[in-house]
Amino acid sequence: MCPIPVPSLGCAAARDTRGTPVGHGTPPVPIGSRPQRGALGSNTAILAQLRPSRPRPQPVRSEPGGGGPAVPPGGRSALSVRPSVRPSTHSRVRTASRPSVRPPARLSVRTSTSPSVLTAAPQGAVAVGSNINWGRLTGDRLPPSLGIKVGVLAAACVPPPRTAMKVLQADPNPNEPQPSKDKAELRNYTEGKLLDRVYNTYLQMHTHQTVDFVRRKSAEYGGCSLRRMSAMQALQLLDQLVDESDPDVDFPNSLHAYQTAEGIRRAHPDKDWFQLVGLLHDLGKVLVLFGEPQWAVVGDTFPVGCKVQKSVVFHDSTFHDNPDTRDPRYNTECGMYQPHCGLENVLMSWGHDEYMYRVMKFNNFALPKEAFYMIRFHSFYPWHAHGDYKHLCNEEDLRMLPWVKELNKFDLYTKQEELPDMKELQGYYQALIDKYCPGELCW
Repeated sequence: MCPIPVPSLGCAAARDTRGTPVGHGTPPVPIGSRPQRGALGSNTAILAQLRPSRPRPQPVRSEPGGGGPAVPPGGRSALSVRPSVRPSTHSRVRTASRPSVRPPARLSVRTSTSPSVLTAAPQGAVAVGSNINWGRLTGDRLPPSLGIKVGVLAAACVPPPRTAMKVLQADPNPNEPQPSKDKAELRNYTEGKLLDRVYNTYLQMHTHQTVDFVRRKSAEYGGCSLRRMSAMQALQLLDQLVDESDPDVDFPNSLHAYQTAEGIRRAHPDKDWFQLVGLLHDLGKVLVLFGEPQWAVVGDTFPVGCKVQKSVVFHDSTFHDNPDTRDPRYNTECGMYQPHCGLENVLMSWGHDEYMYRVMKFNNFALPKEAFYMIRFHSFYPWHAHGDYKHLCNEEDLRMLPWVKELNKFDLYTKQEELPDMKELQGYYQALIDKYCPGELCW
């Protein structure tokens, strides 16, 4: 066989890459170059061979049997052929084998806790957000959940914008409670016009709320034998009560009850029982009108009989005269409880939460279990707002936690200076009372 690189007139086996016999003096066609039309021996064909050209992908055929590697014409294995690269909008082929790609723009994206917020990014970058059509940017149908990784790819494929992108803020959900002031200003226990009143209430509470005190009050009110009245009558009694532990409002508690219920009604129109929970959640504060001091009724609750956690309001300045803090039975992490015993087995500081829970159970309210649980622990802020005391919780407590948080959202963020018309709303809520807890109740 004659060697292919040295053509000869007497060597009939010498052929170019297309299988055409090579004439005398005609240079061989390089593998990978673009085949030319016409006679190879002509000047036109030779000049065409010398022109710079872009490579065309060679057709690939499979070897007989279907199991072997694909082989292009000329006998070269597919493993030795450089894969075809589709240039992006910024790519240019400089040589026949190596594409040059423009370096991707630097991506600097500030993430946000809200998935509906698109944050501003510098020129050449792509903001990450649920409204970006990543498929259009990259040419593929990619899910937005790929986030920043997809954004980096998009930044390399999209020309830099002429102007920086603006921050896009989705409209607030009209069904969510919108506080009248910034959320950071709510439950402010460091400053405010009501701070002295609030601090004195907690000072008395944290001094006198002990294991013995809670047990005595639980026995005193657990029988619900003080008086008989309807839920609506009890609600009307709260017209006379202003909560002295609340740093945010200075109006009667009955108005706050309607504000909470109406907020839940807008967000959960299909859950009338939840709306009733919003109306009744503070009804246990009628204990103040029965003669109890406010420090024994209102305010945040906390477990007695174990170490006080740092998230308890004024924990560092109001417990110094509480005898339980010096009792070795009660001043350890778990105190008199077993780990994960469940909050139903924990003595909470006595107040309107536990009392209203007892009233509901005694009178057999026709409400779901979640309603009882939310009312019993809605003032336990160190747990549901700050994550403390979880070493006492069991699985049922963790299952109920989202419900308590949901009630708290409306309990806290519906406090508005614009007050509801209670007379206009009374008929609607009276119907809910008649459905779930009708008639006179034992208190």
